Amino acid sequence: MQSQVSGQKTAIQQQIEKLASLMCSEDPDQAAEAAKRLRTLSMEYREDDEIRFLLGSSYPLRQGIRYLLVNGSDMSRYWCCHCIVSLSHKHSRNQTAIANHPGLMEAILGVLQQGTAVSRGAACSALVESTFRNADNALLVAKTPGMMQGVVSVMQSSVGDVKDDAAGVLRNCSNYSKVAAEVIVKTPGVLDALIEMGKGQFNSDRFTAMGTIQNLSRCESVAPLLCKSRVIHDALLPCLHANGMGEEHDVMRAEALMAITNLSSEEELRNLEVEGTIVAVIVQMLRCALKNQAWRDVAWYDSDECLRPLALLTTNRKNCETLQSVGIIPTLKDLLFRWIESESCRLLPQVREETETQIFTRNIRSKIGLLAGKSVNQVSEAKDESGVDADRFRQTLSQWEFAELCNFDLGGGSQSVVPREVDLAVLALVNLARQEPCLKEMVDLDVVPLLRSVAIASRNGTVVGRQFCTAELWVMEKRHLAVSMGQHLRLGSNPHCLLMAIDAPVLWMIIQNSCTVSAVADCLAEALDISQRQGQRGERRSLLNAAACSFCTPSISG
Repeated sequence: MQSQVSGQKTAIQQQIEKLASLMCSEDPDQAAEAAKRLRTLSMEYREDDEIRFLLGSSYPLRQGIRYLLVNGSDMSRYWCCHCIVSLSHKHSRNQTAIANHPGLMEAILGVLQQGTAVSRGAACSALVESTFRNADNALLVAKTPGMMQGVVSVMQSSVGDVKDDAAGVLRNCSNYSKVAAEVIVKTPGVLDALIEMGKGQFNSDRFTAMGTIQNLSRCESVAPLLCKSRVIHDALLPCLHANGMGEEHDVMRAEALMAITNLSSEEELRNLEVEGTIVAVIVQMLRCALKNQAWRDVAWYDSDECLRPLALLTTNRKNCETLQSVGIIPTLKDLLFRWIESESCRLLPQVREETETQIFTRNIRSKIGLLAGKSVNQVSEAKDESGVDADRFRQTLSQWEFAELCNFDLGGGSQSVVPREVDLAVLALVNLARQEPCLKEMVDLDVVPLLRSVAIASRNGTVVGRQFCTAELWVMEKRHLAVSMGQHLRLGSNPHCLLMAIDAPVLWMIIQNSCTVSAVADCLAEALDISQRQGQRGERRSLLNAAACSFCTPSISG
């Protein structure tokens, strides 16, 4: 078998050398035929990543592609661009090798500027595949002088698939690189082109335009520029309220809502009410993102991308009811559990081993009841709506509880990074918990011990960039009140308390800086736990009252 594989690779290598030589031929027909044969060869092995890497890593072959892009006929350019498409498709190593080949980006730019409609469309397809889920390539393409202007030019002068591919370049670049998003929005004519595309009669045009604008809206330095433009009124709102059918139409409306949410102020968010059908699509996107799947084979999304607008929408209480009805709480539980489970590798081996061997023993059961007034060993045996396996749930959370109980060093004294989606998930749960039905569902889904573990795992962690869990959240009020009381003699302070020497604005700054994701998760868990215990006491009181009434009430008989 090994000799057969080796023989196959040797044969491929010989073909590579021959094709590379022919692609540099002075005969344009022969060169075009060589490029076409390379495309056929790469498609033949599109399921074999190793063979495709053998092709993409060949310097002479990449040099041949660059040579034809610069000097070949329009048909040669067309086939070379499609070679890049087939070699780069979901192949990160080939993406990097091809995009960084000296002079290749400039060669593609030349096709955008000088080619026919056919070759220009192929060049856009090559850029789309080169930048798909590749932040480095996205930045490289965006920073190539003249490239964004060339792409916008194709958008403005093309129709159909060519126009979609050109907008797809902007969508990918803005999705995977914030610096690229800044370059794109400053490119003359780009916003006007996207607005006009959003007015198109085809779902595919509006779908791609909304996706690009939504990506741009996530960049904090770009958002103010979008708010000052006519993007919201001329593109986003019309697409949000557009009539139509089909998956691309549903995604278009969802992405329009996501962009509007990202661009809204706090006051606007409090008054923004949404349809359940639209947020249901965004929640489905989030579920696919957690599983690293494309949503109905239409588009790929990141959990941060989907969760940010969902979390911001919880600012409006009416939206909380809508979000609960489409299953947001089980989805958030799934997200947080996946992170907790992945973070378990930070625990010392002896913690994991101890938990695995003693998790069901009486010793551990007696020790691990401390987090929620309910041990994780009492969690429901069956899978709940979040799809989280009960055994995995118990075991993972018990590891964190045992580590906390035994005072193990969880971070080695160094700070870790808390993913933005964890920050957003905790924020969403805090806002949802203001509604009694949502709070009850969280308790029923055993979110309390999960939040305790999130608090432990994120204790030494910080969120890169803006943190959405802030000191203004309702679950933090008791902590702030306790600290603030230290500044007032009538509320329990004393003249020697150092808090008396701090100005109130400075104290508030300290409170804000001390408000971490860990602190918010811990406070929310405490609030849910108190509510649960109050509910249990209320149930017991009702049972006692009912029993007393039945005992004291005289029977009425004939």
